[in-house]
Amino acid sequence: MRYLFATVLLSLSLGLDARTLVFEDVRLIDAETGTVSESQRLGVRDGFVVDADEISEPDVVVSESGYLMPGLAEMHAHVPPADQGQWVDDTLKLYLAFGVTTIRGMLGEPGHLEIKRELASGDRIGPRLITSGPSLNGNSVTSPEQGAVMVREQSEAGYDFLKLHPGLWPEAFDAIVKAARSLDIDFAGHVSDEVGIERALSAGQITIDHLDAYMQALVPEDHELHGTEPGFFGINLATAADPERIAALVEKTIDNDVWNVPTETLMVNLAGQRSVEEMLDRPAMAYVPKAMREQWGERVAGMRENVPEEQRRAFLGIRRQLLAELHEAGAGILLGADAPQIMNVPGHAVHEELALYVAAGMSPAEALATGTVNVAKFFGQSGHGCLEPGCVADLVLLEANPLEDIGHTETIQGVMRAGEWFDREHLDSMLEAIAERAADRE
Repeated sequence: MRYLFATVLLSLSLGLDARTLVFEDVRLIDAETGTVSESQRLGVRDGFVVDADEISEPDVVVSESGYLMPGLAEMHAHVPPADQGQWVDDTLKLYLAFGVTTIRGMLGEPGHLEIKRELASGDRIGPRLITSGPSLNGNSVTSPEQGAVMVREQSEAGYDFLKLHPGLWPEAFDAIVKAARSLDIDFAGHVSDEVGIERALSAGQITIDHLDAYMQALVPEDHELHGTEPGFFGINLATAADPERIAALVEKTIDNDVWNVPTETLMVNLAGQRSVEEMLDRPAMAYVPKAMREQWGERVAGMRENVPEEQRRAFLGIRRQLLAELHEAGAGILLGADAPQIMNVPGHAVHEELALYVAAGMSPAEALATGTVNVAKFFGQSGHGCLEPGCVADLVLLEANPLEDIGHTETIQGVMRAGEWFDREHLDSMLEAIAERAADRE
């Protein structure tokens, strides 16, 4: 990966939470319209975008020309447990260094509520955190009544939403849904085998992550594999899936206003053609501890040893078609790679995810929208994912235009989180320190 240095009139050894900052000679990327502006100035005051003409004597001027876009969101992120100390900080900094200014934490714990507050106040470096509570699954939920109690407890604790994991059964799922509706807290994540995709859609599960359980519904009832063990996100059923059944599921997804977070990188890492050695040789792997890299390699090797290549190809093919049809029909798609998970480095993985969306038929602008304007619409927060005056100043300065080539999202010259500016030199310094710690960490 190429790293480029932004020129700033003030040399920064740390991220600068300047009261006022002006970007000179930047072109603004609008993912919603797929357009780029003429060269202009953009101002930031107190963490919000303002008209640059309102700032007569800015504290900081960023004079490097480039393309300015809203910060990206990773909508299926994982934050390590709070007791993992430095690895928590390193993970959060990795997200930020790769242009991710919002993460949706998909496996929360009590310590994450304090981390969220520290990130919001600027006491900790990293993106905005929106976090689930601890997982509701077949082990944590022992009865429908106890599932409802978990919903109440997590709502009162202040978690943003509920995370569903496998192992739930219809009665428990229905009790969770009823309690969630009564307390106005959303639920998202996996779809349990006994629950099924149609029940989850009808219940208004706010997101289906990993395109979970769609594969099972694509297998005709009279097929010999119908109702059999689906395996990893339905990979055992891929050769039995009927593409003609996609349209009805897409329609039901849209009718129930359910969004999808595909995490295609995770699937491609496991079932794709790139070798383990090639994936581990990527520069971003330097930020991951050796033991974690080894575990990831073992998982990939195990998957490929146990699942025939033809079946893996069918699995990825049907998922790509499902994603394309969801997008073409207007279903909501949100950027999410599932990091740090198998071969997915925090922050870096979303750039590979964007490339997979383009490969599935999205334009670069449409792919960018999944991590910017779509996220703002999903949360109902018009002040995020935008560059107009009044928007929160979560920004990424790029050297090259991502509307021409989605790979240009990696030409990061600097990142701003709520008005705090991290130039390329500071980002590189952070990354170098993370790499050093990763090399020493067991």
